[in-house]
Amino acid sequence: MLWNRRRPGLAKVVYIGSTVATILAILPLYPRALDGAITTQRLVSIAPRISLAFRVDTVGFYFALLLGVLWLLCSIYSLGYIQKNETRYYCFLSLNLSFCLGVALSANMFTLFIFYELMTLFTYPLIIHEETEQARKAGLKYLVYSVSAGAVIMLGLILQYYYGGTLSFLGHGTLKLSQVGKPILLTIFSIYMLGFGVKACIMPLHGWVPDAHPAAPAPASALLSGVILKVGIFGIIRVMFDVFGIELLKTLGVALPMLIVASFSIIVGSLFALTQDELKRRLAYSSVAQVAYIVLGLFLLAPDGAIGGLLHIAHHAFMKGCLFLAAGVIIHETGKKKVSEMSGIGSRIPLTMAAFAVGALGMMGIPLTCGFITKWFLGLGTIQAHHPCFIAVLLISSLLNAVYFLPIVYVAFFKGESPEGESRLLRRETKRSMLVPVMICAGMIIILGVFVTVKGFPYSLVEVVVKAVF
Repeated sequence: MLWNRRRPGLAKVVYIGSTVATILAILPLYPRALDGAITTQRLVSIAPRISLAFRVDTVGFYFALLLGVLWLLCSIYSLGYIQKNETRYYCFLSLNLSFCLGVALSANMFTLFIFYELMTLFTYPLIIHEETEQARKAGLKYLVYSVSAGAVIMLGLILQYYYGGTLSFLGHGTLKLSQVGKPILLTIFSIYMLGFGVKACIMPLHGWVPDAHPAAPAPASALLSGVILKVGIFGIIRVMFDVFGIELLKTLGVALPMLIVASFSIIVGSLFALTQDELKRRLAYSSVAQVAYIVLGLFLLAPDGAIGGLLHIAHHAFMKGCLFLAAGVIIHETGKKKVSEMSGIGSRIPLTMAAFAVGALGMMGIPLTCGFITKWFLGLGTIQAHHPCFIAVLLISSLLNAVYFLPIVYVAFFKGESPEGESRLLRRETKRSMLVPVMICAGMIIILGVFVTVKGFPYSLVEVVVKAVF
């Protein structure tokens, strides 16, 4: 650590290099993931039928690859954004990537829980990095919510192990109705949903999100929204696919209550976003609504709905990553944090605001963006699951997204006067290390919206996952 303090530039190079190396180590597994192959490695036995073990399957690879790409973009962005306590910041950023990968590549609920809790604890320093009073309060609130949720998940593990006899991911569920009974299964399911629902910011378990996102540095906010919230979703995916299985969930009748909860989060989260003047807080409430799309798609318990939900893990990561990183540029270059202060800033930072507009259009579900693909498959899923009424939730959400995003773009480009003496073409907008990740995220919003027509990433992986579980 001493050499890191004396040579912070070298520390950054080492960190970025290790992140790139992580992606390069993951990529060769792509062909096996497309084939649906599963590789398991047990490290150490803890107790009978409990071990620390890792597993590479299609859904784990998909999440791990997404983690690596988003982490690299936010790390590059951090080079220009983070100005103080850099060594501490990059240390905890690196540790968090490791723990998130541990969650993605876990072979059982015990291993997932260990890395899930480590990620929880080591996310705290990123939230309080600015060391303001607001950051400290947000960090404390995050810890209270997350540690309490961890205790709940631990209870779920104990009950699963006692009644199911294993914590391993065996495919199509490890709990059986004939062996356990419906009341116990519903209890275990409810406990897991409460525990993982906190990190997945399902209302009313979302309380830490609107405070943590504005308090954290912009690249950390992008990771919180684009990745950390999805770790909670990934826990829910493992519970659905590997602990219970789709057929058992249908038998238990849990789908409709979860669809109602997800719809509530989508609509109310959007309404709360509409009332926020602070930009990052508005984006935080938007994340509450958007992550609930994934829950909605999964609990339709229909193949098309699951495709839409799983696709949205990547789609939302790039859309919200683009918006939070763009918000960071706005704050860094103009000092403006509130929507009401943003008149005319499109002439000061045109590329950033253009990228922000692309992210906003994606959130609204405009065609040729990845957000449209998500809502298309979710719409198909509602029909496939014989719940067409939930199409109204998607339409209302799109309308609310337009209401709270379009005014930001409008006032930035069409209200207020351009600063005198500045050339849009010749003036440097912001640091290149910050602008490039924003533009890449904006480009990915379009690419993922078009590339799905040829069944490219991430559709190719998602299709394999859905075929395996339905």
